[in-house]
Amino acid sequence: MAGLTIVGLGPGSWKLLTLEAADMLRSAPEIYVRSSGHPAISAIASHLGDTVIHGFDQVQASSGTLPGASDAIAGRLADLARRPQGVVYGVPGSPALGDRSVPLVLEMLGSEVPVTMVAGLGYVEEVLHTAGIADPGWIDVLDATEIDLLSRADALGKVDEVSARVPWRAPLPTVPLIVTSVGTADIAASVGRWLARFYPESHPVLVVPGTGSQDTHSVTLGRLATVVGECLFIPALSEADNVRTFSGLMNLTRTLRAPGGCPWDREQTHASLKPHLLDEAYEVVDALDSGDPAELCEELGDLLFQVAIHSQVADEMGEFTIEDVIGGIVTKLIGRHPHVFGDLQLESAQDVLHAWEALKQKQKPKRLSVLEQIPRGMPALPQSNLIQKRAANVGFEWPDLGSVIAKVEEELAELRQEIDRGASRDLEREEFGDILFALVSVARHLRIDPEEALRLANRKFAARFQYVESRAAANGVSLRELSAEQLDGYWNEAKALGTSSHATESG
Repeated sequence: MAGLTIVGLGPGSWKLLTLEAADMLRSAPEIYVRSSGHPAISAIASHLGDTVIHGFDQVQASSGTLPGASDAIAGRLADLARRPQGVVYGVPGSPALGDRSVPLVLEMLGSEVPVTMVAGLGYVEEVLHTAGIADPGWIDVLDATEIDLLSRADALGKVDEVSARVPWRAPLPTVPLIVTSVGTADIAASVGRWLARFYPESHPVLVVPGTGSQDTHSVTLGRLATVVGECLFIPALSEADNVRTFSGLMNLTRTLRAPGGCPWDREQTHASLKPHLLDEAYEVVDALDSGDPAELCEELGDLLFQVAIHSQVADEMGEFTIEDVIGGIVTKLIGRHPHVFGDLQLESAQDVLHAWEALKQKQKPKRLSVLEQIPRGMPALPQSNLIQKRAANVGFEWPDLGSVIAKVEEELAELRQEIDRGASRDLEREEFGDILFALVSVARHLRIDPEEALRLANRKFAARFQYVESRAAANGVSLRELSAEQLDGYWNEAKALGTSSHATESG
């Protein structure tokens, strides 16, 4: 038969082949398989008569990695399919599942040659039968070679032997999971490492050593590296045990808000939650300043819960859902990064900022000013910084740092004049505000976050002041009893000892 014919070999028994698959295999002068030693191949070989079986065992051995082997096998199959007699490729289970070479060769060939898919009984039915599962409801099926890539990918999705970035992916632990094509202990170990991100290490796993084999056994997830099996069956977690996924967080939030949940959580509204949202945001900032990853992890979790519960409240009121929140930000970020997801060429971070403002204006044509939609409740320093950045992005900017410093000196002189002439408190406040505004501009030109700079200065003062307090207490006196010279001496000691925000953070 010309072109590419892919035949599902079923779960390793001639009796379980479809009639079409049996006829195709008997009539083919030769068939190709990924591994000639696979149990599914051994089970049918004696029924094929003069049919020659070719394995890609050498291709797999020379490729070094499973992804590389799949690419190499797909390329070889594409060449064979272009021959006048075409090629028949047999895959264990179903041709739709479990062999990465199949989608790769289909992509390579496109419509170049005719393609015939001959169905076979897949792994899913066999594994469910072995596990004693009659009606699983939802079920997830993943290929172990894909999980191996996910496990080995770094935080940016890079794997050394793969050119494309590996996408972020997560299972749904509250439904049963079948992992196919495990094959080796190394792959089993990769599967275990990846699943441990979502399941407890004590979670049971049913190991199916070979397709059609009854020699199954159970291990815990933490011991997967010690086993070899063709398939794994991972039972579903209960909702209460699903604590490491976003779905688990949203289910928890729903439970807290539902009848029979927490009285406090059930009473909350957007308005009542607002101070908690601010508190959690500031605690995240404090954790960032501390440099403690464990503290930052905890505080980000608290902030994430605020997003979850606000979205849950909105869902109950028919306003929006968490999917709307996620869809909105993802769509917005894709639209505002045409240099990543489109053809726009931007060379520098400054070019990106200018393009960002232009895109925002284009996407929101009703906005008359770039200063609209700056939060009125924002703290004054970051609000001032944002106002100035937006104005600068459309060209309203000081020519250089020297001009800004001159403006600070000018504003200081104006404040002195108003104080000397006995101006009103309102006018003094206005002039003082002008100084702060100009200082924010200095910080912006120096690429310093003014809020962070002041926060660190506060910490530095607090650390040195606490040192002075401790020295006074050690001498049995209060600060009020110390002379200015003594206070200054203790203060200089604190400075000499390096007592600062950074010293406090480190110990």
